[in-house]
Amino acid sequence: MMNATNHMKVFCMAIAGCIALHAPAQEVWGIDRCMAYAVDHNHTVRQRQLEKKNYELDRLQAIGNFLPGINGSTGLQYNYGRSVDPETNTYNNVSTFNNSYALEASVTLFRGGSLVNELRRAKAAVLLGKAALQEARDNTALETFQAYIDALYYYGTERLARKKLAESDSLLYKTRRQEELGLKGMADVAQMEAQQATDAYNLTHQRNLFTTAMLVLKQKMNFPAADSLTLDTCLLDAEAISLAELSAERPEEVVSIALSVNPTLRQAEMNKRIALMQRKGSWANILPQISFFAGVSSSYYKELHKSGYDRFGRQFDNNLGQYFGLSLSIPLFNRFSGVVSMRQARNNYRIAGEQYEEQKTELQKLVLQAVHDREGYLKETLQMEKKVASDSVAYRVTRRKFEEGLMSSLDVQHNASTLLESETLLLQSKLTYLLKCRLVDYYKGKPVINNEQLIVNN
Repeated sequence: MMNATNHMKVFCMAIAGCIALHAPAQEVWGIDRCMAYAVDHNHTVRQRQLEKKNYELDRLQAIGNFLPGINGSTGLQYNYGRSVDPETNTYNNVSTFNNSYALEASVTLFRGGSLVNELRRAKAAVLLGKAALQEARDNTALETFQAYIDALYYYGTERLARKKLAESDSLLYKTRRQEELGLKGMADVAQMEAQQATDAYNLTHQRNLFTTAMLVLKQKMNFPAADSLTLDTCLLDAEAISLAELSAERPEEVVSIALSVNPTLRQAEMNKRIALMQRKGSWANILPQISFFAGVSSSYYKELHKSGYDRFGRQFDNNLGQYFGLSLSIPLFNRFSGVVSMRQARNNYRIAGEQYEEQKTELQKLVLQAVHDREGYLKETLQMEKKVASDSVAYRVTRRKFEEGLMSSLDVQHNASTLLESETLLLQSKLTYLLKCRLVDYYKGKPVINNEQLIVNN
């Protein structure tokens, strides 16, 4: 009866663990869904979106610099006391009213090439904003992916610890029964009790680590900490990984693709292009500027308390005039500001070039490291699968011999610890391999978030 009760206790603990993470009333969140949620609610991503809109407005303003500017003006003037009569050009002690109107259009014909270079700079800035936005999205998704993998890992270690505690409870019960029958000694019982206490502590510790990992994941997602978040644990029970899953592409191919599509390197490239346009635009500080202007003007004049003046419409038509002209501005001496700005722009362009080359080298190193890690963790996973299978057989044989009195409790504890360590390392290598696969796919230009899988899960 006690044996059945103990087994029922173990079974209930296992079921409770599954219900805690896969409760029917709770919605399961997969990796891609968590990443999509994190991207949609990330503050940095929202800032990059607003910055991208500002870059687009700068481009619109740069386009508008090619269009003529139109200004309209009007003025009202009331004079009293001594004033100049505009008809006789003599002083009169009268009160007058003067009204003027003007409409002028002007367009810059040449500004040292700054208009064209400013437009090119604005277009490069728009591309920079797009790359920065994509980088923010990708970084948020990858950080969420890492946090999700960490949470899965600690859930897996908690599950292994729960399984280990159930084994210790069962073995402790049998050892006590055998001690009552005289088949085991008090030392064996004490050793099993110590192991059971250690496993209970380990389970509590792993639960705390899992809770902390879940809080980190919610923080990365900007998910309400008080709300429940149920993870999809199918990856923990996935079938064995085969060598056929390893892509056949060479690391050099992945590097070549990454250099052309990586948003971080794209930003460095756009910064270099912007610096080049600013360097070319700095020539405008020492070159002449030519502008064309044209307009119309008219006026209305009247002495107050005096009649005989033409009405407003006639005066407006009679005084209406047109004009146009060219304006040439030549900077002769601007206190060295032109030369200084040109040299600073040249230095900024060189700095941007060095930053681009540095980012390019760093990206190559990261890609090669990611490909190497992916291959390494795949091999580790395959080896650990074999080791777990062997350690599992060794533990079962050792436990059976212990129950038969052929081996000591220390042998059982040693094999049980070895099996737990192997299962933990297998879990770690498997999840890390999945993380490296997604990272390499990202460097190959694939989206971090699998939208097709997201649609299927929804």
